[in-house]
Amino acid sequence: MYIPAIQQLANMEYQLYGYGTGLNSNCPSYFNGYMGQSSLNNAYANYYNPAFRGGYTGQDIFTQQNDATAVNNPYKQMYETNPQVDWSNPQFRGLSDDLNTIGDYYVKNAAPSESLLGAAVGGAAFGLMNNMRLIAHPWNSIRWALKPTAEMFTDIGKEGTNLRKLWLNPETNGVVREAYGQMHKLHGATHSRLGLIKARLKGDSLTKANEIIRGMEGALKSGDVNKIAEFSEEARRLTNAKTGYIPKGLKAIKADVPFKWAKEKLKDTFIGDLFGIGKPKPTVAEAATKSVTEKAAASTLGGALKHSCGVLNGLMFAIFEFASDLLGGKIQSAFAKDNATGYKQLGQTAVKGVGSAVGWAVGEGIGTWAGLWAATKIGTMAGTMIAPGVGTAIGAVAGLIGGSIGCWLTGKLTHKIIGQEAGTLAEVERMKQSAQGQVELLKLTANQAQEDKKVDPRTLQAINNIAQFYGAQG
Repeated sequence: MYIPAIQQLANMEYQLYGYGTGLNSNCPSYFNGYMGQSSLNNAYANYYNPAFRGGYTGQDIFTQQNDATAVNNPYKQMYETNPQVDWSNPQFRGLSDDLNTIGDYYVKNAAPSESLLGAAVGGAAFGLMNNMRLIAHPWNSIRWALKPTAEMFTDIGKEGTNLRKLWLNPETNGVVREAYGQMHKLHGATHSRLGLIKARLKGDSLTKANEIIRGMEGALKSGDVNKIAEFSEEARRLTNAKTGYIPKGLKAIKADVPFKWAKEKLKDTFIGDLFGIGKPKPTVAEAATKSVTEKAAASTLGGALKHSCGVLNGLMFAIFEFASDLLGGKIQSAFAKDNATGYKQLGQTAVKGVGSAVGWAVGEGIGTWAGLWAATKIGTMAGTMIAPGVGTAIGAVAGLIGGSIGCWLTGKLTHKIIGQEAGTLAEVERMKQSAQGQVELLKLTANQAQEDKKVDPRTLQAINNIAQFYGAQG
């Protein structure tokens, strides 16, 4: 039933090519499968056959490009150079340049990027997190704590008063600001709140709180800086007691036992000495004297740099760098490649840690000193309810903002010093070796590019090319 159709096709080809169409390798036809595959073909006549290969092969130009045995085929040459490579992998079929482009882009942008404003806002947010009561109990902080505290410090706005002299003196301003903060905290603790961590002061605790408030009022009137510091310390100890539902619940189920055991084990070690574990608690008078001395020393830039941070905060930021690289897999990726790469990444992480520690220490010192200067200037407006509070707030967060900015600046510097991180390079190299890894790299790079307003056109083109190849678009 198909013979008439075949005959018609043969007639048409005869009209096109003439006699012997199936014998002519230049004439693709029904008889040679439209590929010049007739057994009568020979290598010498096969110059223009669509297979572009001498003799009968069964290959055409569309499959030959993936054949690593073809003569003068670049895939054959690459295969002979490295027969261990899987040449069916898409990165070796025209996407290698695109993969290299997005890999370089990922490495370049792998380091966290932050603006100066972002660093400052981050430091301020850190300061707010250190005063969670302002977040957890905003009504308590404003309704019950702000007004009575401000009334205690109204003499700051009155010329000739002892309290105003203390506020305008850089050596004693820090003591007054500390007192303001502790009185605000104490007033709030005498009124209702959630009580999850710290319960409302009642009974003997409430009586003690009222005694501290009366004592602070007298010390502020007289301008006795040591007494002000002592009442501040008493208020701090009273309000820091964990008397809420959660601490009580943990004690009821003995969940605090492991912490007590750890403190006991660490008290006579280097870590214990560093964090003050196991040391006798100083008396209120001792703590107050130390506070007055340190705040006076911090009135100069040199003193602020010496006393504002110390070893503990710097160590914390160095540990943070190691934890970040470890949890992020950067160190593991480096060691997965080889030990030399792993140790190189450890060295780079150490440089970042030292830089962060130094940056925080210096930045916090400068910020603390600058905050002290700003707080004393606000004393000229202190006749209002909130002015002393504004000065206290500025002084409280200025050091944290300065520390955050210091970390930001040294982070920029250390990344220039260490260059591309070994762990990140090793991770990109790993991802480029498989189709699954390439898709992972594509997703990571695409996310970076979405946040990057200055991404270059070549990188965008590379992302689009790889996305289209893997069907991520459309």
